[in-house]
Amino acid sequence: MLLSATVIICIIIAIIANHGVKGIEEKSVKGFYLIFIGFIIQLTIFNRQFTSSKLANLMPSLYIISLFILMLFLVLNLKYNGIKIALAGFLLNVATIVANKGYMPQDTDKLAAMGEFDKINMLNKFGTYYNGITMSARTHLNFLGDIIAPTFLKPYGSVYSIGDIFILIGICIFIFEFLKFEKNQEEIDEEDFIEG
Repeated sequence: MLLSATVIICIIIAIIANHGVKGIEEKSVKGFYLIFIGFIIQLTIFNRQFTSSKLANLMPSLYIISLFILMLFLVLNLKYNGIKIALAGFLLNVATIVANKGYMPQDTDKLAAMGEFDKINMLNKFGTYYNGITMSARTHLNFLGDIIAPTFLKPYGSVYSIGDIFILIGICIFIFEFLKFEKNQEEIDEEDFIEG
């Protein structure tokens, strides 16, 4: 919720700062459809109907596949500085999730600090909950797991990883890059002529 709200705020500020969305006309993004494919897979697997089905054991593998699809989108658009930063965060998350066989380690103490007791109950009961796994000595790369609890944002925030922070910063920078209107030389000359 907080991440989505932050992105929306960035979009609004970028539009205001650039006096509209005219900058989009001169920008291009490759493989945009990959975003939809990746998120459709995640929407399909991260629900109770799927987790209670006979295909539930495929969830970790399908999750990793969806992440690589999304990562391909980032790789195709590295001309944007924001995408480069987002990719760095994405790689941190993917490395952690792959190291833990499709799950992201989550610190239950930090979840408690954010008031996410339902998630804690599910993790304590099953050991895993959707893409999360209880952080312990048996999980790997715990320092890259969900360990950041911004309690001052409670109850709107959650627990985040270092990779999540990089991804959020990268996305916000990309939004400003994508919406930025670049004046061409003719427009600059015209303005100089009018002012002169």
